[in-house]
Formats: sequence, structure tokens, C-alpha cells
Amino acid sequence: MKSSDALRQLRAELMQDYDFIVVNAEKNAIMTARIAISKDQDEFAYAALGYTLHNLYNAFEGYFFRVAKFFENNITDLTWHKALLERMTLHIEGIRPALLDHSIGLRIEELLKFRHVYRNIYKSPLVAAKVEFANQAANNLAADFKVRHERFLGFLQGLIDELDGGT
Repeated sequence: MKSSDALRQLRAELMQDYDFIVVNAEKNAIMTARIAISKDQDEFAYAALGYTLHNLYNAFEGYFFRVAKFFENNITDLTWHKALLERMTLHIEGIRPALLDHSIGLRIEELLKFRHVYRNIYKSPLVAAKVEFANQAANNLAADFKVRHERFLGFLQGLIDELDGGT
């Protein structure tokens, strides 16, 4: 078992990571609103929206990677991005509860798929409908994740209290 100080550090890092998720969700909401009111919905507007989706996914992935590294410490699969996301839906008996429920996991998986396309789009145009589809998955995602985040912080606090002798 890790020390209570290490758990406190993880808790603080996850709180900071969640703040970063919120910031990226806010940027996504701003860009979504701009596209909704814009009469000129060109490729660059959707590229900017795609950028916010890319960053939002990366913010979640950073959070998940930190949890996996702390508790399981064995992300080695070639498809580790998907494996990491799937691992966050697992309750690992005696180690940690599931961080994500199935529905939030599916929504974040849509962002993962989009991020892969967005990062590897070289000679193909960005398809607005695909950006919109991924953006639907991102709608209110940070707010919906907040409950899971707070529950996980509570789990960590319980471990800290237990290691500190119930103080």
C-alpha cells in the first residue's frame, strides 16, 4: 500500500487534472456556441472545434493515466489508449473502485476515436458531421464526470484516513 502522503499527492494532482478538464470543456463550449451562431461554418471553425475535442480527451487521458500508474502501474499494450479507458471502468477488488460508469466510458471513447482521426488527418478534409458527432459526446461531459471524480476523491480520502489511523 502506498503512503498517505503519496495518496494526498495523487488526490491533489487529480483535483488539478479535473480543473484542466473543466477548462477544456469550457473552451469546447465556447467554440460550440460560436459555430452555432456563425453563418460562415467553414473548415477552420470545425478545425478549432476539433482542437477543443482533442484537448478535452487528452485532459481525461492524463487523469486516467495518473490513476492507472498509481494503482496498477502496468500500461504496456500497443493499444494502451483504449486499454486505459477500459481499465477505468473496472472495479479492481482490493485495489480501487471503477472510476467511470459504462455510459461515460462510451462518451469518452468517442472522443478517443475522434482524437485519433484528428491527429492523423493529413490528406483528407475534416468532415463537419464527424466533428459534430464527437462534440455531442463531449456535451456536459466534464459536469457529468464530476460526480465520478468526487466519488473517487472520497475513496482516496478514505484510504488516507485509514493509513493515518482514522484521524
